[in-house]
Amino acid sequence: MQASVQNITALVNDLLELGRIEAGYDSQKETIPLEGIINYTIENLRPQIKERDLNLCLRLPDQIPLLRGNPIRLRQMLDNLIGNAIKYTPDHGDVTIEVEVQEGQIILRISDTGIGIPPADQPHIFNKFYRATNAPKGVGGSGLGLAIVKSIVDNHQGRIWVESVVGEGTTFVIVLPTSPKYEPK
Repeated sequence: MQASVQNITALVNDLLELGRIEAGYDSQKETIPLEGIINYTIENLRPQIKERDLNLCLRLPDQIPLLRGNPIRLRQMLDNLIGNAIKYTPDHGDVTIEVEVQEGQIILRISDTGIGIPPADQPHIFNKFYRATNAPKGVGGSGLGLAIVKSIVDNHQGRIWVESVVGEGTTFVIVLPTSPKYEPK
């Protein structure tokens, strides 16, 4: 009964978060270093990484330009994407976080050696309540995490897409504008 209450509470909180993001209530942005948010997220997820004995590879350039964004929402985006990579990668697998800087943009790739997403599911994974057809039984989720991620990316004038092969893994690619090219609303 307690687990059911926790699941329902998490679902309601996710719905509230998504509604708040979509309504633009979290539009307050500041200039922030993405590297700090990445490191904070990794430290918070380190117990799960250790428990699953995952190999985490972090590839960052020497200098990452600042972003103009909402640090809480960007951390939520990373929590969801890196958390999914951990959740859907078998023990002893690999999770890679890579940042590339290119012409006023930051390109963030979060890759795993997990179960992958079937091609038929890929166009729908950012829809609310959608879960891939091959999601393992017993692996929790409401199908809202990637919808929240997409809303956050959109709210930051970015783009996101997925590249995945079943049985080999998944890569989420996020492109965000750097601060100098960012035009606040």
